Amino acid sequence: MNIKTKEITIVKTAKALSDKTRLRILKEIAARGSISCGDAEKIAGLSQPTVSHHLKILTDAGLLNAEKSGRHVILSVNKKALEEFGELISESIIP
Repeated sequence: MNIKTKEITIVKTAKALSDKTRLRILKEIAARGSISCGDAEKIAGLSQPTVSHHLKILTDAGLLNAEKSGRHVILSVNKKALEEFGELISESIIP
């Protein structure tokens, strides 16, 4: 991964994590292992379109895995992406 790609990944991931609702959703999914989109609405206590927006940002940043199961989408945390984010931050800040 070149320097520009690393910087883009750091910024995209950091932006996704910068919202308290998204962080709360991510933490709850990690604690439960996986949840459905309907469960995410209950966790966030927000409308379906708002929760869908937050889930899309987390998924686009690579922080969530979304797997179709019949009529439902099951969400789980992409632990590898979080580990890579930590490594990228460390590499970028500490030479």
